[in-house]
This record gives sequence, C-alpha cells and structure tokens, in this order.
Amino acid sequence: MNYLALSKQILGMVVLPVYLLVVPMSAFAQEGDPVAGEKVFRQCASCHRVGEGAKNATGPVLNGVVGRPTASFEGYKYSDSLTSAGENGLVWSPEAIFAWLANPRDFIRAYTGDPEARTKMSFKLDDEQQRRDVIAYLGTLSTQEAAADGSSMSHGDTPFDEAMATGNADHLADMERVRQELVLPPNVPKHDQVAKGGPKIVEIELIVEEKSWVLDGDGTTIVALTYNGSIPAPMLIVHQDDVVELTLKNPESNLMEHNIDLHAATGALGGAGITTIAPGEESTIRFKATKTGTFLYHCAPEGSMTPYHVTHGMTGAITVLPRDGIKDENGKLLTYDKMYYVGENDFYVPRDENDDFKTYEDAGEDLGDWIEVMKTLLPSHVVFNGRVGALTGENAMMSQVGETVMFVHVTANRDSRPHLIGGHLDYAWETGSFISPPMRDLETMLVRGGSAGAAMYTFLQPGVYAYLNHNLIEAVELGAAGHVVVTGEWDDELMQQVYIGPLK
Repeated sequence: MNYLALSKQILGMVVLPVYLLVVPMSAFAQEGDPVAGEKVFRQCASCHRVGEGAKNATGPVLNGVVGRPTASFEGYKYSDSLTSAGENGLVWSPEAIFAWLANPRDFIRAYTGDPEARTKMSFKLDDEQQRRDVIAYLGTLSTQEAAADGSSMSHGDTPFDEAMATGNADHLADMERVRQELVLPPNVPKHDQVAKGGPKIVEIELIVEEKSWVLDGDGTTIVALTYNGSIPAPMLIVHQDDVVELTLKNPESNLMEHNIDLHAATGALGGAGITTIAPGEESTIRFKATKTGTFLYHCAPEGSMTPYHVTHGMTGAITVLPRDGIKDENGKLLTYDKMYYVGENDFYVPRDENDDFKTYEDAGEDLGDWIEVMKTLLPSHVVFNGRVGALTGENAMMSQVGETVMFVHVTANRDSRPHLIGGHLDYAWETGSFISPPMRDLETMLVRGGSAGAAMYTFLQPGVYAYLNHNLIEAVELGAAGHVVVTGEWDDELMQQVYIGPLK
C-alpha cells in the first residue's frame, strides 16, 4: 500500500508531512465504538452541537460531518485556512478526521502549506482508539437533524428579533452622550461620585484580546482570554438610570468566540445571549443601569466554555453609583478620595507527567486538559489582578494617612474574604448593593462567588498594609494577596512599641 498516495487522495493534492497525514490502514483495523464515542464526545460538546435542532456554537454543527466538504455548514464563519482547504477539495472522510483530531493546527498548516495558518480548534485528542470511537459516533448523526437555520446563536432560545437589533431609540435622541475612557486595574475611570445633570448615554468599548500571560514568578504561562488586555478587565463606572452603550469587538487575530454577561444588565442573559461574536465581528448593545451597586461581568459562552473563559481571565466589574451618591444607614453622604479595584481569579493550569505546568501555543489548545483540572475544584493559582504579586512592590496600591479609599473586590467563581491587615472596613457592602445600608467596622467581609463587594476605609497610620483573601492558604500559597502602601505621620495614641528584646 502506498500510504502517501492514499493520503493525497484523501486529503487533496498537497503533499503533507508523513507523520501527520499518512494514516495506516492498521489505524482503522479496529472499528470505533459509537457508544464509547458518544462519551468521548462530551469533551467536544463545549464547542460543537449535535442532534435534533442543533445550531452552531463556538464550532459548527457536526451532524452529518463524516463525508461533508470542509467549511461547508451553512451559517458558520470558518477560519480562512479551513475555508481555503474546503475550496481545494478537502472532505471530512474518516481518515481526514482521524488526522485532524490528532493536531488540528499542524494538520491545517501542513495541508495549506502555510506555517502561520490557524484554526479555531486547538483541542487535540491523542488517544487513537478514542478518535476512532468519536468518528464512529459522528457517523451515526444524520444531516437532517440540524436546525433549519445554521445561524450562530449562543444560549439556545434567547429571544432576538429585529426590534431588539434596532432598538426603540426615540427616547435616547436628546440624551447627552459621554465616552468612558477605560484604564488598567487597580485604577478606575475618572467619575463623579454624585451625578451631574440627568441620565446620560455612556459609550464603552471592550476589545477581546487572546494573549500570552505569565501567572507567577516561576514563569507559568497561559494563553489568557481578556477584555482590553488586562486581568481583571477594566472597571466600568456609571450612575443609576444611565444608558450603557457597550461595543464588544473580537479581532480577526483571535481564535475563539466571545460575548459578555453583565450582572448589572436586565434581559438576554445579561447581554450574553445577543453579543456572541466570532473573530472579525463586533456587537453593540444598550442597557439601562437600573440597579445600584457593584457587579461582576464576564464572558459566558455555552456549557463548559463559560467556566473555561472565566478561569482564563475574562472577568471584570461594573459599578453603578446612586445618582445622589453613596450614603450610610442614616442618609449621610459617604465620599472617598480614591477607588481601587481588585479582581480575584482562579486558574487551573494543567501539569505534565513530571508535575511541571504545561504550556500551550494557542487559545483553546488546553481545553481538554484545563476542563479536567477545573473539575477537581483545586486551582493551581488564586491571584489578585492576574498574577502573583500584581499588587505588591512597585505595583502596590498607594494612599496616605487621612485618605478614604473605596475598595471594590470582584470574584467570579469562588467566595473570597477580603481583609486589610492593620486596618478595618469602616463601611462594607458585602453584596455590592448600595441601596442596602452598609455594614460597619468589619475586620473581614465575605464577597460571594459571582459578585463584587465594596468597602471603604480611612487610613489612620502609615506603613505597608497587606490586603488579602483571609483564606490564608490561598493568600500565602496560591497568590491572593496585595499591598497598600500608606505614607504619613505615625500616631502613638493608636499604637506604639513599648519594648522588644530579651526576656525580662
């Protein structure tokens, strides 16, 4: 058997590396088991839908994929590389799928002859029998089971119609427009603590960036998924009754679909149901900020892709201030001199056979490995602002004696216990709700997973304060700690050292 000739017949006339495309007949000597393949396919279901009524998600519908020309399912936006492969005659034969699943990136680069070719699929299935089983399972799926329209629509039955797309904007025509200039955490945009004038349309732009990201001083590196290139994503600040006009952009250089779920928004899954965009697309939504407080926002594709994106850095916070300012339980206005923003993220970096952290080249390449680690609920890193030490040393938060600082702390998955060693929380809104009276004089507050809390403190002594998650294991061993450096004069009345030395 001339296996190279067979490969060319199967995969087109481009000669491909033997290691990748020569599929010996022995590889198919043992038939795949569709029942076992259905179980293996659960790893693929994060991106691909199958069965009756299936629609495109992160990846195209796979009903009838065996024997289908590449990049041909209606309504799905394929990568340029796969589109080119389809135009050149690539068909998803069992042999082609077998080679593809082994390493999609190498496959498409070899087929196109382009060493820079990319595909949205980075997931690899190393086990040959599992590949055979998946192919057998896919072979049982009829083309007719797919939805009539193959349109890309995340979250299934989220309502969407033309009125939603155009909006009833007549009432917005006379509203003042302002554009919010976003800044990198832990800093926050310039804002008025008490609103000036009537409600406004606040224009905000977030750009998705998939990028290499170092988590710690040992050089542990992941391909992070970010809004505007930072972890956490930038703080957004508006006032109650403002209309947020948010544009989300997903550059063509990215590989994955993205969207945004804003816990401050009402309807359409916080916007996630109507903002899912492929690389090269953008989406604009408007929502009215009806509730005051601090809120989480994050990326929320379907299924396992939601925690996958969240644990790769796609979280942020939006603060909706009362129009007349934040007040205490007696209605007294509370103001702050500065605001700092702390994002707490948990990461689940896979390890290799030597127990070293693995590295990956493209977004999504770690999908299967990462999901398996996520399922253990044992993070490899729990950090503030994206990496161990992000808020220490030269990056520490700064203040001075007499200043009042508002801290906003957001966590997407795990409960956190923010604590300021050497200080207190004069006022705290654990749930982030400013309509609720603040708690007073706390040592530690609880910020629940999936939310953002806020606390205010006036510094009375100079020095270095540790701001940390008072799950001390996560703070000391996994990285959830930062510093506040405070300058000013020491007050002996509050504390003084009376004696230190040998036992008397």
